[in-house]
Amino acid sequence: MSNTSKNKIHSINKNKVNNKKITSNKSINISTSKNQLLDKPLYIYLLLFISCLLVYFNSFQNELIYNWDDAGYILKNPYIDSLSWQNIKDIFSNFYFSNYQPLTLIVYAVIFKFVGTKVFLYHFVQFIFHVLNTFLVYKFISLLQNKKWISIGVALLFAVHPMHVESVAWISEMKDVLYTFFFLLALITYHYYVNKPDKKTKWYLWTIFLFILSLLSKPSAVIFSVVLLAMDLYYERLWRWRTWIEKIPFFLLSLGFGIITILAQEGAIQELGPVLKGYERALIVIYSYILYLWKFFLPINLSAAYPYPIKDGGVLPTEYFIIPIAFIALCVIVYLLRKNKKFIWGILFFTINLLMVIQIIPVGGMIASERYTYIPYIGLSFSALTLMEKYIKNIKLNYVILGIIVVIFTFLAHQRTYYWRNGDVLFSDVLNKYPRYAYGYNNRGFLYWDHYAIDIYKDNPQMKEKYVEKALQDFTKAINLDYTYAEPFLNRGILYYNTGRPDQALADFNRFLELKPDNPDGLLNRANTLSTLGRFKEAIPDYNKYLTIKNDDPKAYMWRGIAYFNIQNYDSAIIDFNKSIEIDPDYYEPYYWLGVIYYNQKDYSNALKYLDLSISKNSNNANSYIWKGLCYMNMNEYHKAIEQYSKAIEIDPNNSTAYINRFNAYRLIGDIANAQKDFEILQKFQQ
Repeated sequence: MSNTSKNKIHSINKNKVNNKKITSNKSINISTSKNQLLDKPLYIYLLLFISCLLVYFNSFQNELIYNWDDAGYILKNPYIDSLSWQNIKDIFSNFYFSNYQPLTLIVYAVIFKFVGTKVFLYHFVQFIFHVLNTFLVYKFISLLQNKKWISIGVALLFAVHPMHVESVAWISEMKDVLYTFFFLLALITYHYYVNKPDKKTKWYLWTIFLFILSLLSKPSAVIFSVVLLAMDLYYERLWRWRTWIEKIPFFLLSLGFGIITILAQEGAIQELGPVLKGYERALIVIYSYILYLWKFFLPINLSAAYPYPIKDGGVLPTEYFIIPIAFIALCVIVYLLRKNKKFIWGILFFTINLLMVIQIIPVGGMIASERYTYIPYIGLSFSALTLMEKYIKNIKLNYVILGIIVVIFTFLAHQRTYYWRNGDVLFSDVLNKYPRYAYGYNNRGFLYWDHYAIDIYKDNPQMKEKYVEKALQDFTKAINLDYTYAEPFLNRGILYYNTGRPDQALADFNRFLELKPDNPDGLLNRANTLSTLGRFKEAIPDYNKYLTIKNDDPKAYMWRGIAYFNIQNYDSAIIDFNKSIEIDPDYYEPYYWLGVIYYNQKDYSNALKYLDLSISKNSNNANSYIWKGLCYMNMNEYHKAIEQYSKAIEIDPNNSTAYINRFNAYRLIGDIANAQKDFEILQKFQQ
């Protein structure tokens, strides 16, 4: 008789001897029956859905964060306005926003096809993916271990953690929820590959396929290959040769997409070496890691940005030298708990998924971002609940503690969604927490200028002026905080130029180009400013340099052509205007300027030809008709000239030049009555 059978008989006999225990067991069964809701997956998934909804229901109407990527991804994205095969081909063959994320762009394109730029559906789709990800977290953790409360707990913490609001409430982070969806599915299929004896090839191929989809959604998925090694460690199969052989396709995919990402993000990787010494860089990395750990347990004072520290007297703030103590303490804890496989695996999962974003390679201008915790916190939640199970033996108490944490996190996360209402609220919050953050002022100033003043309040002079002034204050504040920060000089220069202050604009563009000598935006803006100031010879070198960088810009050729025209280099001007037409045949201004040049060369036939072409592209330019009138005047065809001047006046009734020229034409044909009428109108203009 087996030991198992003996144990069963012993248990039966024991129950027969003591009937009271049978009664007691029945009461336990009754108690258990009260918790049967948690034994049914449908109710678990409903609980998870409601938890997600409680956090995010008010975020569906949040505006686009215009001054932080949303405008680029939605309002100004040339790749999402069509679902044609050509456009899809372009999506897969080009970088956009310093990233390669074609699948995310296709999702944007599908949504754009139905609602355009209306935000609700973008937020709703993002929410649905977050819900699905929460379900997958529950499934994944259930596969790793058999404690249902831990699976539910990890999923609930994933659903409502305040640090995840950025990934779900910010439309630009559609890529976060999308890549996580495929990432988690791939982990689940890999589990089946490892643990199911049949259909291994099928699960292996599914894992590769889902990994590719994750990579196509966001480059961060390259870390998946390393995560698989952590999975093998958990399954105690890490040291088998087959384990490493089967990873070759995954590491090759990671390498390939890693190279693509580096090529795409050349401009995003910042050289911080001159600013930070080697040990300072190490302190930044440790601080970033501990910050993510700390915010998991205490998610308060959250911010859309966690800027690099400002060194006072050339030294990092004191906390950066103290924080390694916390890191050492963590290492000691991990060492003491090294035999707890689940705890160690959770910490390992957390750490691996943070490796790319804790500033080992300095990317961007922040030491941390809340969106980077979206996947890593799955591991940290798993470790935390594993420790609760180990040291708090009362399951009811575990449920109570978990419930309290979830309720608090739900409240905090729901409150956090408010700050993602729009770019003004978001960056005002950042600046309240980091008042010396130059990037924050520049970013908010850009919103005030480029969106509020130029777009929303363009027809409201009072409000427009208000936001022009607010933008100017923010740009100036950014400059005063960091004179080596280039962007606010460019933005303030553009503001000065467009508000009629070219001298001040030129000073800002000069400083910007001192900091970024080959920046095309700086070169073009300075060239246009010099032209506005009548300094055409000085403008031409900047146009030349710009066009060596961007040789397909029709407006730049046209503007350089105008500069050549003003220094009477007509041959070069003609070449530039024709080049502009070659690039964009529908752009009317080069035709107009060719007409003006030929007029100045007294080639009235060609002048009329190009002025007519200009009018065919844009019939609302009064000056085109005025120059046609001048051609006819010089050809002694005064009636035709009068006709052209009259058309100009129809378009622009306040155009004094058109009235003067028509007055002269009437006078030359002896129509004194009409000449007198034009003269009287001109007198009113002078009054």
